[in-house]
Amino acid sequence: MISYEYKLKKFFENELNDISNPKILEFGVREGRSTKILLDYCKKNNGELFSIDIEDYSNLFSDKNWHFIKSRDDDFNNVKSKIPDKFDFIYLDSLHEAEHVKKIFYYYFNY
Repeated sequence: MISYEYKLKKFFENELNDISNPKILEFGVREGRSTKILLDYCKKNNGELFSIDIEDYSNLFSDKNWHFIKSRDDDFNNVKSKIPDKFDFIYLDSLHEAEHVKKIFYYYFNY
């Protein structure tokens, strides 16, 4: 059986394969499984990963390519002040409620 991490890594590789110096925005860190895969990709391709979560996971990784922001993903003013204006890839894996996903999607779409 193929592991969750393997599937996620393959998905990310397919989406990010042709992007050098990627800027990635991740909503939801939790155990850091997706964060580790995205961070490894950023390190390999001279990119930056910005991860946002309401819990403090800042101690999971110590890496110059990783920027952790402790915040709600819908605290738009706070998050906006800490992230670049554009991203190559946005990974939304925070609150899985339709209205929340819709709100996050529509706000960050232009990024």
